[in-house]
Amino acid sequence: MDQPAPRKPLLIALEIGLNADAPRGIDNYITNVVEALADVDRFNRYLVFSYFFRDFERKKERLRLSVGENFERIARRFPDKIVHMFDHLWGLPVTERVLLAGRRPDVYHVLGGGLLPRISKSKTVVTFFDLMTEAFPKEGTPDPGRRIADPYTAEFARRADFLVATGYTAKRDLMNFYSIPGDRIEVIPTGVNLKTFQPVLDAGRLEKVRRRYALPAHFVMVIGPFVPPNRTNAGTTLEAFAQLRSAGRTKGCALVLTGSPSAPLDDLLALAGRLGIRQDMVCTGFVAAEDLPAVYTLAEVLVHPTSVNGFGFGLEAMACGTPFITSDMPGVVEAVADAALKVPPQNLPALREALGSLLADEKLRARLKSAGLARAAAYSYRNVAEKLVGVYEKLGREVKR
Repeated sequence: MDQPAPRKPLLIALEIGLNADAPRGIDNYITNVVEALADVDRFNRYLVFSYFFRDFERKKERLRLSVGENFERIARRFPDKIVHMFDHLWGLPVTERVLLAGRRPDVYHVLGGGLLPRISKSKTVVTFFDLMTEAFPKEGTPDPGRRIADPYTAEFARRADFLVATGYTAKRDLMNFYSIPGDRIEVIPTGVNLKTFQPVLDAGRLEKVRRRYALPAHFVMVIGPFVPPNRTNAGTTLEAFAQLRSAGRTKGCALVLTGSPSAPLDDLLALAGRLGIRQDMVCTGFVAAEDLPAVYTLAEVLVHPTSVNGFGFGLEAMACGTPFITSDMPGVVEAVADAALKVPPQNLPALREALGSLLADEKLRARLKSAGLARAAAYSYRNVAEKLVGVYEKLGREVKR
């Protein structure tokens, strides 16, 4: 009886975007996914691939990931505008024929979402975190029957062999707005680096971080960046805090805003001045990733009543035991379930009462801390990586050689 041919390793290309000048939340997601793939899959081969032009050497350093021998890293010094023009818009396969330099992956995954190059010899995958341009159009209503707001993204989604959605809301939007069949989309939620994000119990470490960022003894935390404004709705949080302060209900807490200096942050500071709470605010500037768990641990509560339907924000704070107030948007509710207080975005009375209740009720804070820890523990990056490997191997079996 003939024995089946031994399974051969797949070559999987992971395209990661490094064109932004500084790491963003999506970069943290990519780093965690790649390192988790290296941990769970020692059989298949991976090509971690990126191209950028400005500040090449510094950005190239961001490819120094903790990966194994089955991972190769390639950075090309090539302007992204040229790739966008020739490959994405005109359909000329610059990425496949020039940037990949003769390599022929079995699977090509645009891990950070968005632009899918012309790849004809590989199965293609694109990750989608949300469909903001369709769900929140600048004009009109989010009606699946209206004209598509972002035809380029729609074309990339329809051309891909398979899509990964980070939440069921994103999957629903892809099906409704772009008419993608549901069997071509798998929901794989974002994760939490549970080795990094956990309650900090070391009093000395907590005190060092408190001094480093001039953190007050008790504070409500708002985390940037603050662009676009509806990402955080921080203005509503400032107004809610000001009203609670006038009523004597802040329980001695100050308000701490994290994030690099920016025009939107300046606008928030001006608003704080008009509200009479500027003296109760601390702006930390950029907080290093290694300090975030301590800042979360020190905070009485994190407030983030977003209008964006994204999945996953808040899980890191919850993994550190921080009580969380967020919005009742469907994508957000998917992530937090009953482990956070949820209010309609930009609803000032609802946010004011939720924050006031949480600051006043120690038992409620304890319940949310416990529930948040349990909720976050279910979203490890190892689970994300294992599901992605399943997608790659399924698609790899369909590749004709």
